[in-house]
Formats: sequence, C-alpha cells, structure tokens
Amino acid sequence: MLIAALAAIMVSGMFWGQWSAIAREQTAREQTQARWILRGSIDWARLILREDANTSTADYLGEPWSVPLSEARLSTFLAARGQDSAGLPDAWLEGRIEDAQSRFNLRDLAPAGSINTQALLAFERLCAALQLQPNVATEIANGVAASSPFRTANSSNVANSPLPMQQLQDLARLGSGVADALPRLAPYVTLLPQATPVNANTASAVVLTAVLGVQADTAQALVEARKRAYFRNLADITTALPQGVNVNPLLVSVATGYFDAIARVRIDKMEYAERALIQRAGLFTQVVRIQRVPPWLAAVPDNAQSAN
Repeated sequence: MLIAALAAIMVSGMFWGQWSAIAREQTAREQTQARWILRGSIDWARLILREDANTSTADYLGEPWSVPLSEARLSTFLAARGQDSAGLPDAWLEGRIEDAQSRFNLRDLAPAGSINTQALLAFERLCAALQLQPNVATEIANGVAASSPFRTANSSNVANSPLPMQQLQDLARLGSGVADALPRLAPYVTLLPQATPVNANTASAVVLTAVLGVQADTAQALVEARKRAYFRNLADITTALPQGVNVNPLLVSVATGYFDAIARVRIDKMEYAERALIQRAGLFTQVVRIQRVPPWLAAVPDNAQSAN
C-alpha cells in the first residue's frame, strides 16, 4: 500500500508539473499575441491622428479621434476587410484616444529649470479648487524645477542631481504630502516631455478655471459654448470670456500635440492593457513611451465623449 501511495504521488506530481508548464506556456503565448495586437492598435491611433491633422488645425471633442472603440471582436475588423481570421485566437479589443493636453501639464511649472510664476499661480488655483494643502503646489513646482534637464545640464554636481521626473507617479518622491495628493490630482494633471498649453476645446471646467483665472460658472459656460461650436483660435475664447479677461497663449491653446492611446485586449480569460503617449507635430507622429496599465484603466467610460 505504501509503495502504491508513493507511486500515485509521483505520478500526480508529474501530471501537475506538466499541466503547470503548459499553462505557463499558454499564458506567455497569449500575452505575446496581446502585445502584438496592441501594437497594431497604437499604429491605428497614429494613423487616425495623422489624418486628423490633414483636416483641421484645431482639436476638439467632435473629431473622429475622440470616438472611443467599445469592446469588439477582433475577427469583426478582419472580416470587414475580407481577411481570413480562422487561425487567430478569439480576441476582443477596446480602447480610446485622449487629449493629453486636456489636463494641466506640470512641466509648465518649470519649462527651463526655473519656476514660471504664471503657471504656478494657475496650478495653485487648481490645487485650491481640489481642496489640497496650500504647500502642495509649491512642493511640486520645486521638485519639477530641480529635476529639469536644463538645470541638471548646468549643474556642477550632476551625480547628486535629482532623478528626472517622467510620469506622475515619480512625484511621490517629493514627500508624503504630495503622494497623498496625487490620487486627487491625477484626473486633472499630466507630466509631458515638454511644456504645453491646455487645450480649451477638451479641458474640463476645473482646469479651465485654473488656467484662465475665471470663476467656475464662467468656465462651465465655456464648456457649454464649445459644444455648440468649437474654438478655432484664441480670439474665439476671448470673445466667450467676460471683458477684461486675457488668455495666456503659453497656458491655453486650441490645438494638441500629445495624445494618450489606451487599449485593452482580452483573449479567453487573459486581459492585457497598455497606454501609449503619442506626439504629433504636423503630419509626423511618434510614440514617446508605452507602459502596461491595469485592464480596468483601459475600460471606455460612459462619458468618454463629454467634457467634465
């Protein structure tokens, strides 16, 4: 009986090891397939943005790039183009393109290594609207300035210079106060490779209140006005504002050079999602960075086509 039991245990272990190896191989294969599918979706997003640049110099929420793709079977796209999808896995794809300049760019706080007082004032208004601690804006501005490549290049002690900040989560290094504020700030701010103005055609009323220095009801009126007719230039924005309110072209614009392409692919029970930052300059587009994100972050929100 003891020998039979030992033999059964050994056989069970062999079967378990074989099943585990097959499962790992299948997971790795599905992840590789998902990554290739998402690379294709990023190229698709670049094509959409390139075609958009051919038709308009302003970017607004009524353009094709702003229409999200609800979850759809990948074979549907191939069948529409007359391609055979018999050998492909049963994959589902969803995603969207977001205007990265619809949020306040923290790089504006110190575009050349020194703090921009007008940008800092706008950011302080944003932090106040979000009911954050008064010192959060100053701490973030000082941190962005200290890690600026312009300041690092001119520093005599490069080895001890702060690490560069490339993404929002890097701000957590500035202290517990900033780290605690990040979840509330995240929907309204971004950190792009260079200073960029906020696009008034896509920004939320909260962000517009901060960068324009107007009351919340005035910013909300702008959001309603652009639904009827998007802003073609800064003059259109000035016309819609109360008399005496000036628009700073360094903080406000009607066009965008950076977009976030977020996509999720589902193969059987495996889900894989990525977010790519795409830079567009004229008809030229390039991927600045790609990072894996939680699948829930790539889900298309119900209000994806409306401004906050």
